[in-house]
Amino acid sequence: MSKRTKFFYNGLLLAVVGLSMRAVTLFLGAFVSGAIGAEGVGLQSLIGTVYSFAVTLATSGVSLSVTRLVASAIGEGRDGARILRGAFLLATLFGLVSTVALFSLAGVVGKYILLDSRCSVALRILSFSLLPIALSSVISGYFVAVRRISFNAAVQVIGQVVRIVLTVVLIVRYSSYGVDTAVVALAVGSTVTEVLSFVVAFIEYTVDRRIHTSPSEKGYALGEVSKMAFPLAFSQYVRSFLLSAEHALIPRRLTDRGNSRDEALSSYGYLHGMALPIILFPMTPLSSFSGLLVPEFAESEGAGDKSRMERIAAEAITKTLGYALTVAVFIFTFSEELGYVIYNTYKAGHFIGFLAPVIPLMYLDHVTDSMLKGIGEHVFSMWVNIADSLLSVFLVYLLIPVFDISGYALVIVIMELFNFTLSFMRLRKRIAFRIHLAGALLPLLASVFSTFLSSILFLFSGRAVSPLWLSMKMIFSVLIYFLIMIGWSIIKQMRKNRNNCLHNKLKST
Repeated sequence: MSKRTKFFYNGLLLAVVGLSMRAVTLFLGAFVSGAIGAEGVGLQSLIGTVYSFAVTLATSGVSLSVTRLVASAIGEGRDGARILRGAFLLATLFGLVSTVALFSLAGVVGKYILLDSRCSVALRILSFSLLPIALSSVISGYFVAVRRISFNAAVQVIGQVVRIVLTVVLIVRYSSYGVDTAVVALAVGSTVTEVLSFVVAFIEYTVDRRIHTSPSEKGYALGEVSKMAFPLAFSQYVRSFLLSAEHALIPRRLTDRGNSRDEALSSYGYLHGMALPIILFPMTPLSSFSGLLVPEFAESEGAGDKSRMERIAAEAITKTLGYALTVAVFIFTFSEELGYVIYNTYKAGHFIGFLAPVIPLMYLDHVTDSMLKGIGEHVFSMWVNIADSLLSVFLVYLLIPVFDISGYALVIVIMELFNFTLSFMRLRKRIAFRIHLAGALLPLLASVFSTFLSSILFLFSGRAVSPLWLSMKMIFSVLIYFLIMIGWSIIKQMRKNRNNCLHNKLKST
């Protein structure tokens, strides 16, 4: 199997699994929001911002470091066993520190930072998931580096099944006791899921390690891992801290505008807990492929193959742009109906439509960032991300009292443009690739035509659209879109064959 074929096979596997998992998560989120309401979703999102910072502390850039260092070692003909030992040692240290820190500070964080003591118990429970997450990140980075993606996929599937079962059982059992009890129940389910996912991942790693790593290579490459992990970790610490501060600031600034605490949490829940998951859902297959770009670029750089990096970068940017434009058109067109069908509210649809135009920037930035990390530009990405987070906090403080929750949506748009511009300019400076804008024009035109035709044919005069009606409308649009794309591919192939025939005739004469 060629490298290109293996890349697309692994990416497709991750994309299918990721889309399935994200779709289930999306509808599971809709189930949870229906059970605990917008206030509960807002409270859960607040807990999530602090928890994500603790996860960042626990993982400390280890997963990406393992992926890049092991892939680079493979490109140079070396074994990565010492790197893995060093990574496990580092992950254990940071996993334990983050566990103790979150458990000890949960009360202070809930009372004085999040201004809601209901968060404290859930954070203490979640602290016990941090060490398993840290160790799992090493294993995940290893499997990406050696291109054994099916192992990661298996862990995701098993973990998601456990999460679904526990969430449904716990919410059905405890949601009637109030929002605070339901949030604690969700924290229990999440912690159990992470522990079981680590057990599965460790079993897979133990079997694979005996086959593919050298037991004769002794020692711990702690210094090599730390040299790359610490800049990544520092960036993630600062950015995650600022992100947590930003999200804790949002409800506070909403109350400063005159909203009650419940209204502020509900508005935050509509935008961050409902609209953003819809915007990010189609990025799942893109994330699968972009994650695989890190070892591809690391190995190519290790082998000194610049032409391959230029070719991959050009293709990745062009295809991402075409895909992102298509997604943006579809989500913008069906935003109001998506908000109602999934969350039973048009308020979520309003924010979905507002954020849809920023999708191309968001998706391109994600892919660009992966390529930068693959060529060792993680320090540059660190400073860009820190600047992004600092500006975000400042803009949240400045704009929300003026524009209400729409101010936060505006912050997202501004910062995506800022981040992508700097990252893209840096990538072009390192890799001299060409952008083929024509390759993204057809997907844009096809998506505009297909959604416009669907909107005309599937007229609906009522206020509340049904899930069946929206599904039919979107399926019709997708079919028309693919018919246009396939038809154009056939025309191009026919023209290419005709030109080849003419060329051969001229040569023969």
